[in-house]
Amino acid sequence: MAIKIGFIGCGRVSENHYEAVRKCKNAQLVAVSDIDMDLARWRATEWGVSALSCDEICEKDGIDAIFVLTPPSVHYHYAVKALLGHKHVLVEKPISFEMSEIRSMERIAENEGRVCMPGHNYIYLPELRRGMELVREGKIGKPAVMYTSEIYFMPPDLARKYLGPTREVLWHHIYLMLAYIGVPEKICAFRSHFRNADIPSRDEQVMVNAMYASGTLVHLFVSWAVEDETSDPWTFKVKVLGTAGGFHFSRRDVVSVKGEGSWEYPLYQEMFDREIDYFVNECILGGSKPLSSLREAGLTLHILNAIEASLENSTVETIRVDELDH
Repeated sequence: MAIKIGFIGCGRVSENHYEAVRKCKNAQLVAVSDIDMDLARWRATEWGVSALSCDEICEKDGIDAIFVLTPPSVHYHYAVKALLGHKHVLVEKPISFEMSEIRSMERIAENEGRVCMPGHNYIYLPELRRGMELVREGKIGKPAVMYTSEIYFMPPDLARKYLGPTREVLWHHIYLMLAYIGVPEKICAFRSHFRNADIPSRDEQVMVNAMYASGTLVHLFVSWAVEDETSDPWTFKVKVLGTAGGFHFSRRDVVSVKGEGSWEYPLYQEMFDREIDYFVNECILGGSKPLSSLREAGLTLHILNAIEASLENSTVETIRVDELDH
């Protein structure tokens, strides 16, 4: 049974999702939409599918699932419209910067009997899932420290289009921290920037430290300011050290030649491939729950809000999970 899929949003990330759908058993892209209909029609021609308006694609019969790949400000609007149109929904991160919207998506999905899955694609990569299982099963003892990093130079033309690494990228690292270690007790954060003209948000790199009641310490770092071409690059790395072992992952463990003098890192695309395969075959067809749910999306936002408070006030913030229920 092929799950027929429509995209809302035809920007850069839609290319990764298209490639993942193309590879996925039991998935078929049938329509695309974008607020820029010229872009939608261009993608539709390129991919051999229909071009529809953003509202029409949410309501059209014969489409089983919608991927919301728009800027975050309209994620909620289109996710809810698609759910009420009896579609399953995958929402790219950041899901929303409003807790009430995430809760509402969760409630509407449950009422409609549809899957609404956050686009937390990192955790679907087999290596990162294996690390999570090792930690949760106690195979490396009690976690003592966790490090994550994501380091690459963001070109000025792209940097101006995005909100900055705190809101665009750190989201991934927070939910990885939640998946591996859980909710921290305290958070503090720092950030800096070097390119005043190219980084309007004044957000070019961010560093977060988290402390747990168990004694575990976590360090998260994202930078758009530099490239790491050293012998042990921290382009994307996860490391967890426990009292009886450890786990390490680098996205640059696998490289391939892209063209003369250039390289690519296939594990980046594989994150999308694995995520879409899980969404279609495990969640929609198999009835399994996402590995990272809307509840985790709410926790991620809650911690992000604490990080932004720390950045604004130069404070150490206490994480109060009970506030999520108020």
